[in-house]
Amino acid sequence: MNILSLQNFLSGPTRKRHVVDNTDKENIPVLADCRIPSKQPRIALGSALCDNNIYNSIPYSPPEEFVVKPVDISSPLENDRIHLTPAHERRNSGRSETRYKNGSFRQVLKWIRSLGQYGDGNNAFREPNSVAWLESGKLAVVDTNAHCIKVFHSETGQFEYSFGRGRTLGCQNLLYPYRIAVVPGGSDQLVVIQRHPRPQIHVFNAQGEFIRRFGQHLEKPRALTVDQSHRIIVIESQVQKLHIFSLDGKVLSLFHLNAQLQFPTSICSNNYEIFISDNHLHTIKVFSYSGQLIREIKESNYITYPTNIKLNSKGQLIAIDNHQGLNITVYDEYEQKKRLGAYTARICHSQILDVAIEPNQNILHLASKDYRVYTYQLPL
Repeated sequence: MNILSLQNFLSGPTRKRHVVDNTDKENIPVLADCRIPSKQPRIALGSALCDNNIYNSIPYSPPEEFVVKPVDISSPLENDRIHLTPAHERRNSGRSETRYKNGSFRQVLKWIRSLGQYGDGNNAFREPNSVAWLESGKLAVVDTNAHCIKVFHSETGQFEYSFGRGRTLGCQNLLYPYRIAVVPGGSDQLVVIQRHPRPQIHVFNAQGEFIRRFGQHLEKPRALTVDQSHRIIVIESQVQKLHIFSLDGKVLSLFHLNAQLQFPTSICSNNYEIFISDNHLHTIKVFSYSGQLIREIKESNYITYPTNIKLNSKGQLIAIDNHQGLNITVYDEYEQKKRLGAYTARICHSQILDVAIEPNQNILHLASKDYRVYTYQLPL
């Protein structure tokens, strides 16, 4: 190479230049050959879309009224965009959203309304441990740490009244109420379990006026229900005892179920059979009123860690568990041999503490650990 050629080479454009990639703030400037095509990084959903945006650290999420549609993964980069479709178009298509979860396909549900927040006001809770639906169209929520029961309109969520320690006469002995059940038949009497400091059962009328209390011999009451014959049925955890009382507090039966249960969590009855969910055995066991085990409802991937069970007006069994979020499974009324539906929530609830059902409408009210009560409509 002569001197003239060397001068032309040095005075010409350089072979390499700095290329700055601003599409991903984690990338830094690199040296790239102009004549060698470089692959541009794809932007993942949730990444910052523009580096000079002051909000680039906030993950992207679609608006509430939109849903994400899948795109062709083999499409060119310039056409690989997020496609959004209004949710009402998806609903009009007649197709329900499903999700594969814990080895089973479940239809996705969205709550239709919610009420409550953390606090001491009328529309707030300190620990909503239990919930019950009254036949008069009201919703009673047990606020354990506030030592009271708050009553709302079940459709509008409007607060109506409350009763308990420091609020109404006759309730000075109501400390840390834990579970609640409604006496069926139209009177809407409320049966409340107190777990601490001394377990016992309180009975109130629908307006919160104290009627009676009994059951001071209870040790670890976990759940209760009231059947159509107005028998109060209580299951105890740790000691695994099943108690049956009359509405006036008389002990009708007592059974020791240590051989059949490990960790009972919920109870319901169809007036001739008693259903008890067991969280550790991953099952629902059915007993007679004489304490005999009749059958067991157990299905892998559908009944995992059951926390609540309810019966609707048709006698269909609704099982709720909290394994990796809210899961709802429904079984038929004929010895629960057929599964009618499996559902999951669109959002991940922190923990469901208790469930109430409007039996004729298949509407569920769920008391959650995030100090709210959520309402779901089952498509049965």
